[in-house]
Amino acid sequence: MKHDLTIESYRAWESYGIDEGFKAIKEAGFDGADVSFYWEAAKAFLGDDYREKAREIKAALDKYGLSHHQAHAPFSFTQGMEPDDSVWDYLIIKRAIEACSIIGIDQIVVHGIPVLPFPNVSKENVRRNIEFYKGLEPTAAKFGVRILVENGGRFMSYPDLLNDVVNELNPEHFGALVDVGHAWLVANMQPGEFIRQLTPGILYGLHIQDNHGAGYGVDEHIPPYLGTVDFDDLIEALREVEYEGDFTIEVPKFLSFYADKGLLDPALTFTCAVGRKLVDDLEV
Repeated sequence: MKHDLTIESYRAWESYGIDEGFKAIKEAGFDGADVSFYWEAAKAFLGDDYREKAREIKAALDKYGLSHHQAHAPFSFTQGMEPDDSVWDYLIIKRAIEACSIIGIDQIVVHGIPVLPFPNVSKENVRRNIEFYKGLEPTAAKFGVRILVENGGRFMSYPDLLNDVVNELNPEHFGALVDVGHAWLVANMQPGEFIRQLTPGILYGLHIQDNHGAGYGVDEHIPPYLGTVDFDDLIEALREVEYEGDFTIEVPKFLSFYADKGLLDPALTFTCAVGRKLVDDLEV
């Protein structure tokens, strides 16, 4: 089975704008792009003209023949905020879901609510996040977009917590995404083992990044093989669970460093070559 190699689009947009950003991603060799509605992109693309902006994004993706199976919602909604459309940080999550339907994106990553103190592995943490996601289900159902729950740095950090949340949600509208770097950094588990402990059938997406683990303590988001994540075991685990989704590279800090030096294009090309090796290893 073919697995698309994609990359978060925010850094390319930041440097080049929508059209030229997607062109750079395509020319680097990626199959597709993850539409990244976070940071400044939330303001730029999820204002009152968000439907028009979504059509602009779709036109650019189609122009360069980039697949677009996944997006990433804004993640400014946090503990203490009310899940109400009058709250900007909540409203833009729902707008991002609708934008996905306009663009033709199947699924969107929505971060959970960080419940302090960290790390919080309590039933209250699980309960609050289940309620949060269930509140978004009508929007997901209306627009035909699956919401993916990510193992974050401050929420659902361990496989049992991710299972506890996703297993209580409607499988027609929800699934899980594993950020392989978060598994190694926060749960102190190699991502292959993290994935093996998930409920069968809930894994729909991956964020591919590297770091130096819990002892180092920094969510580095660097390309594979530059840290200490065991990517060989990751590939074996994905083979065992018969993973069918994309490989989405998420290395914004790495790209920003080189973009600031005028080297974004070669950084994209290098990252694509490294990511392609992982895809090829799985497809052997």
